[in-house]
Amino acid sequence: MSTRAAIYARISRDAEDEGLGVARQVQDCERRAARDAFTVVDTYIDNDISASTGSRKPRPEYDRLLADARAGRFDVVLAYSNSRLTRRPRELEDIIDHHDRHGTRFLTVVSGDDDLSTADGRMTARIKASVDAAEAERTSERLRRKHQQLAESGRHIGPRPFGWDFNDDRTLRINQAEAAVLRDCVQRVLAGEGIWKITKDLNARGVPTSTGKTWATQVLRRVLLRWRNCGLRSHQPLDKDGRRTGPVALSPGQWEPIIDRETHERVVATLTAPERRTNNRGTEPKYLLTSVAYCGECGGHVVGTNEFTYEVKGGLRKDGTRGPSRARTYPHAYKCPTAGCMKVQRTMADVDEHVTTFVLALLARDGVRLLGGDPVAAEQARERIAALKAQLDLAVDRYADGEWTDEQVTRLNARLRPQIEAEEARLRQAQPDSALADWADADADVLRERWTAADVETRKALIRRLGVKVTIHRVGPGNAGDGYDPSSVSIVPA
Repeated sequence: MSTRAAIYARISRDAEDEGLGVARQVQDCERRAARDAFTVVDTYIDNDISASTGSRKPRPEYDRLLADARAGRFDVVLAYSNSRLTRRPRELEDIIDHHDRHGTRFLTVVSGDDDLSTADGRMTARIKASVDAAEAERTSERLRRKHQQLAESGRHIGPRPFGWDFNDDRTLRINQAEAAVLRDCVQRVLAGEGIWKITKDLNARGVPTSTGKTWATQVLRRVLLRWRNCGLRSHQPLDKDGRRTGPVALSPGQWEPIIDRETHERVVATLTAPERRTNNRGTEPKYLLTSVAYCGECGGHVVGTNEFTYEVKGGLRKDGTRGPSRARTYPHAYKCPTAGCMKVQRTMADVDEHVTTFVLALLARDGVRLLGGDPVAAEQARERIAALKAQLDLAVDRYADGEWTDEQVTRLNARLRPQIEAEEARLRQAQPDSALADWADADADVLRERWTAADVETRKALIRRLGVKVTIHRVGPGNAGDGYDPSSVSIVPA
């Protein structure tokens, strides 16, 4: 019986996505198999996937190779070189253990055949693995330094970004049509419009991404958060394991900005605001108080639930037949979803009408004051944000000059970031919201009409803008009672 062989081929980077590198490896392995009279039973290819210590990308074919080896599908694994199998010393130990338990041999075309059953063979394999790992780490260090240099010079790398076109030398020039779309999206975000709604509108209008695809909410969000939009090149260093570490460094980019820095910082503050993190979805919000109202027991947000009907089968009669079934309908409700609590539930229609009445009365009485903004407070917040960010920028400069350690910068960032976020929240509260201007000065009847016509997102934005806190409290066993009790829902204005 001939020796059964499996071929494994891998290449770290296939820029053209043509698979030519792995194809050459497979051809060389097939020649080796023919020379040694091996029967190739399967070929495993991981294309465009690194095997270095810094890579976190899975290698599905490598995992399948080892699983089939454990199942006894072949006797020998052929690879072009040791480094094609792995550049990780830890994985080499797995290969050695695999050889000891299952007897599978691992042979190569150009790296020689290490006898893993002997001490000298294992030592040789480990030395080669250490050399391969060191070379991969040196390559990674050079690439990290190259990307840092490119960032500091303000050069763009990568595919064409939305809003710009490439010149012949791959520098960027503004694409006026896309820039106009980007500016419009920025203004809509600052006006309080949801990412999902803007995404839906772009796709309805047939506006493609820079790669010609339709927009997704997270793609649009990333585009709007790019520092490139205001003419800055951002760079966050990677550690040896490929994880982002340290503060984000900003350098002037070699391109014209589409928006100014102050506007971009307002966009970043808006899209990263804690109260907005649950609202970057791809569909329209359905329920008014989901992620707005709080549970009176645990303090977490309540969520809305769908209406559903439950059929109760009739009881068994003495003659063996069943009585008539009964249908029980459970209406839309707000409930606490937090594990360990789940003690609050209330009919949605009752709570919504209670909150609506309160909000419209508040708008009729104090709409101008609450929605008009506070220019003095806004300017104070801007000055405080600028001062705090200047401290961070100075720390980054000192880190770059070798005066500060990574730990010192991290500690300062951890101390200043909460202060910056608090000032950004004050700034948002102090700025007038153009999207809600029509709600600032209207009588009760007009407000009710506008509320009825508005979508759920606009209503949510009003509640958040007014600073109204809604808390749903627990009422007795099973939340039973004679109808809706308004005192069980507390509504507190800012």
